[in-house]
Amino acid sequence: MKKYVLWCVILVFALSLLFPAISIAANKYVFAWIPKALNNPVFELGRSGALQRAKELTEETEDTVEVLYVASVNSDAAEQVRVVEDVISKGVDGIGVSCNDPTALEDVIDKAIEAGIPVMTWDSDSPESQRFTYLGVSNYDGGKAAADLLVKAMGTAGKVALLTGVPGAFNLEERIRGFKDGVKDYPDIEIVTTVACDDDINKGVQVVEEVMQANPDLNGWFFVGLWPLFAERGSMPLWEAAAKAGTLKTIAFDTLPVELELLKDGYLSGLVGQKYWGWGYDTIQMLYDYIVNNKRYESWTDSGMDIVTIKNVDAMIEAWETQDFTKPLPPAF
Repeated sequence: MKKYVLWCVILVFALSLLFPAISIAANKYVFAWIPKALNNPVFELGRSGALQRAKELTEETEDTVEVLYVASVNSDAAEQVRVVEDVISKGVDGIGVSCNDPTALEDVIDKAIEAGIPVMTWDSDSPESQRFTYLGVSNYDGGKAAADLLVKAMGTAGKVALLTGVPGAFNLEERIRGFKDGVKDYPDIEIVTTVACDDDINKGVQVVEEVMQANPDLNGWFFVGLWPLFAERGSMPLWEAAAKAGTLKTIAFDTLPVELELLKDGYLSGLVGQKYWGWGYDTIQMLYDYIVNNKRYESWTDSGMDIVTIKNVDAMIEAWETQDFTKPLPPAF
């Protein structure tokens, strides 16, 4: 037996001399990238960014990096909890999630961390969870920026309505809070109603038209997200007619191509944009750095935001056409 062990040791030593380039196999990392829902086109660019960075890391390092893109079909907090529980059971190496509800996701995020899976949030946070960082705009500041844009377009007096998505979503609630604080100094601006569409395009169209019918003298809208703007032209005749007549000014979050065209055509007065590509691209990089390079982050990682008006809309359209979002935008005013 001793001779057998000795010969094994000699053989391993000899092989190491003959094949010195043989090294331990590189690691494989699978990161779950979880948006609020699969039916919201706003997340598609982020998905592309996540896949792109995973591909680059695989090429740049000795590791293999893969993205598991999963979500519920609709924006539903309970379904999203189940999605996160499923990726925990799959044993992924890290999770990046845009939370439908800050409280509903707390326990499952903490469950993942207890299982040794680092979690970060992007776009929409769960600040009381143990996630290691939140990547996104300051939604509160974004809401204040929207208020500033609307005041510039509409003036310091008028009736205003707000459209939100899923009530309680932390990012949307922060935008609303920022907007309301932004118009506090203008007592002649009245917020007549806030309506929700549950992140559904058709419901968004419906509630906007209902508000227009109930408030024919409405002067302004803040679309906290762009949901109804995905609908075909002509879907919101009351809103469109007032916008084209110039009696109604609308500010919307996001800077997707459909909104840029609506802005150019006079239906929208200003946009507050997020770094959609970075939702995916930066999240994968940050998860990789957290696990592999032991990099640590502040509780909030500011992604920055874009302000788009008629003065710089062409530059943003070019960014989408070229898929190059690295160039700074010209001034909005």
